[in-house]
Amino acid sequence: MNNNAQVTKSAHKHHGHIHTHGCSSGGCGCSSQTAEQETACCCSHKPPVLDPQETVFIQELAQQGCLPVSRYILSSSSEKEVRFEMLAPVYMNDPSDGMEIVKEKGAALKGLKEKGLISLDYDLRLTDYDYKPYTEAALFAYFKDTVEEGKKRPGFLGDTAEIELGAITLTDAGKRIAEQLT
Repeated sequence: MNNNAQVTKSAHKHHGHIHTHGCSSGGCGCSSQTAEQETACCCSHKPPVLDPQETVFIQELAQQGCLPVSRYILSSSSEKEVRFEMLAPVYMNDPSDGMEIVKEKGAALKGLKEKGLISLDYDLRLTDYDYKPYTEAALFAYFKDTVEEGKKRPGFLGDTAEIELGAITLTDAGKRIAEQLT
């Protein structure tokens, strides 16, 4: 699978360096680069420490461009404002991946997002990826069955199991870390 994502950058000069995308986005709020040193940051902090699973994701994203992701939503057909994110992010290598594996990968993805190294976008779908491994996954089937069981209980808030499909991409900071890993 090759998912080359195109990232549109808006750049502007500010205090002798160039910001690529919003001045306040990313883990430290800075994604600046000096003309002399492309990986320099105007903040005085250390680069993030990655655990082994986070490193694998950074390397895979650097190679692929972007990866698929999903999240499980519990909603109500009678009350549109009732909407709960039950499991996210969900990344699978295999449709048979169980809850423990999905939670481990999800924790790594959450860590990367908190560090400002990746973006999880559920409004963006990969055009060259078939999401069937996600929509037909055993874990999603289990989630749907659980919601069906819950509907039988009085006062159960949600009655609809949904899956939102999206994409994982590297931020500019994530791309700089990926370059350092190679």
